[in-house]
Amino acid sequence: MWNAGSYDPETNTLYWGTGNPAPDWNGDGRLGDNLFTCSLIAVDANTGKMKWYFQFSPHETHDWDSAQPPILFDAAVKGKPRKLVSLANRNGFYYVLDRTTGEFLTGIPFVKQTWAQGLDAKGRPITLPNIEPTVEGTLVYPAITGGINWNSPSYSPLTGLFYVPAREAGSYYIKGEEKMAPGNSVGMVGGGGGGAKFMTGDDVYTTVRGLEATTGRKTWEFKMTGDAWTGTLATAGGLVFSADAGSNLFALDALTGKPLWHLQVGTAVRANPITYAVDGEQYVVAVAGNSVFAFTLPQVAQAPQAPAQGH
Repeated sequence: MWNAGSYDPETNTLYWGTGNPAPDWNGDGRLGDNLFTCSLIAVDANTGKMKWYFQFSPHETHDWDSAQPPILFDAAVKGKPRKLVSLANRNGFYYVLDRTTGEFLTGIPFVKQTWAQGLDAKGRPITLPNIEPTVEGTLVYPAITGGINWNSPSYSPLTGLFYVPAREAGSYYIKGEEKMAPGNSVGMVGGGGGGAKFMTGDDVYTTVRGLEATTGRKTWEFKMTGDAWTGTLATAGGLVFSADAGSNLFALDALTGKPLWHLQVGTAVRANPITYAVDGEQYVVAVAGNSVFAFTLPQVAQAPQAPAQGH
């Protein structure tokens, strides 16, 4: 586990995503599902006892860990109020689970993926043939950096949308020796068992996407410049902040994705933008290189309204 989890104070439960098994690209010596890798685990915060788990990618061989930060929200599903947890997974699928029981409710690709026919009724992937790493290299989407990596998504209860920094690319996955050893990764650092080669060209891009949180349906997208690695921040004023690889810090309309403002900060923004208040005035802060940029937010007359639920 190498990323942030989430906490539900109402049920005193921690939700944490876990990393992938190793060697990364050669699973010959670790047959089976490799529990509890590539999973979301619900843990009692007082005792550490596991309440439930959900495994996104059993016996994973593409370095698609599931350490992405989970988002907790309440919404109606098929007319019934539910306590939900959602996660945009590195494997290219967006998932919605009941956060009380771990029941699978929704799973849909949010980027191009070529490794699974879909998910079954319990959310287990129905894998396609010829997707495993080979000595020659097997082209599979998403890329080794995933449909999302460590950068955090966000959610707005006002719009009902989940804002994900999505990555559109594929990789050639290469199978190497089964053992874990120094230098036993093809073109990669660590991992073991092989490696991957990145795609290049116009088909490779990053984007901020607004997904309907209960279904994963894409409502809008904003394509970014270059290989962006910044998460998203949603505010109650109807804005979504992020940044691209061209050093542009920007704000989008949370309902439509329309760009409203941007600033050239001189270097790439890697950390998530954050917001806080001092003496009743709200600030947004971003870190670019070794510089900190702080901005105040104007007051707005009315925040955007949430769409009608009925899924």
